[in-house]
Amino acid sequence: MSESTVFARLQPAVEARVAAGAPGALARVELPESGLTWGGAAGHLARAMSRALRPGDAFRVASVTKSVTAAVAVSLARGGRLALDEPLADQLARELLDRWRAFGELRRTTPRQLLAHTSGLPNYFRDEAFMARLREHPRRAWRPVELVDHAAAHGTPLFPPGQGFAYSDTGYVVAGLLVEQVTGRPLHEVYRELVFEPLAMQSTWLEGHEPAREPAVAHHYSDELDWTTISPTIDWAGGGLVTTAPDLATFVRALWSEEIVDARGLDELTRWTPGASFPPGHALRYERYGLGMGANVVEGVELLGHTGFIGAFAFYAPHYDAILVGTNNASQVSRWPLVAALCRALRKAAPSQQTIRGQERAQ
Repeated sequence: MSESTVFARLQPAVEARVAAGAPGALARVELPESGLTWGGAAGHLARAMSRALRPGDAFRVASVTKSVTAAVAVSLARGGRLALDEPLADQLARELLDRWRAFGELRRTTPRQLLAHTSGLPNYFRDEAFMARLREHPRRAWRPVELVDHAAAHGTPLFPPGQGFAYSDTGYVVAGLLVEQVTGRPLHEVYRELVFEPLAMQSTWLEGHEPAREPAVAHHYSDELDWTTISPTIDWAGGGLVTTAPDLATFVRALWSEEIVDARGLDELTRWTPGASFPPGHALRYERYGLGMGANVVEGVELLGHTGFIGAFAFYAPHYDAILVGTNNASQVSRWPLVAALCRALRKAAPSQQTIRGQERAQ
């Protein structure tokens, strides 16, 4: 069976996500050693909308943003502009540390702990009081410090820094503020300077903080809630990016080709945190987690990357040197059947490549 035939069979897998309840779904696979790229889409840009979703349409990636934030932080650390393992007391503005005194041990928390979800900071994004504020004022523009303010006012630290693991968007907002402080520039400008412009990612932007780069963005849903009716400023460094499948694939390729961080930087991103995993059935699925980077095995294929709350995913398959990205734009519809179909197609398209890559890694 030819590679093109294998990948042509992926269209039904994208359509199946729409049949499962997603308004639209899209995916892209790049297997450069075979000269193969496939992209497909199904469904619509939004519910009750006639415009079909296209493979190159923009979509919110939610927590896939964490991979970009972590890569930027590690790049700055490799350049000596911040220290991953030094306490925030020596790096973050005193006024911010004083502002969030309720967190107690924030001063001795390190950037690594923020990025690895071992800071113990409560997660404002999953807080019911925060959701109530969004329902009451859906279009309110949030400043990043106000997101942390909410966590400090409505939550308590879950454990001392480094003494546990709990997924926290709050930690990523604090990390984003640190990036701004050490660079003296807004986070979206740092993203653009270190990642988007060098990689010519012209269709990627931090929504709510800079002008849109595409005329339309796919709508995405949690049950009946259309998240495009909520201000996009609510997740910032933890989940505020909008991009396209080609741009997202460009980021993943560049990251693993050492164009954003060097080999030691990749080692930092994939320094798996002890105890950092999620039980079966959990909304998040990572068998291991480093810094803005998780690891899973799907259909026998090792995947390194991140997922987003509303169906987005961005993975690198190291044994195949392949890229898998996409979304299904609905939090209640599982992305994993689509990811599994992509992995099965990858194995059929390059059955010998896994063995070759495995031998290279073992040497």
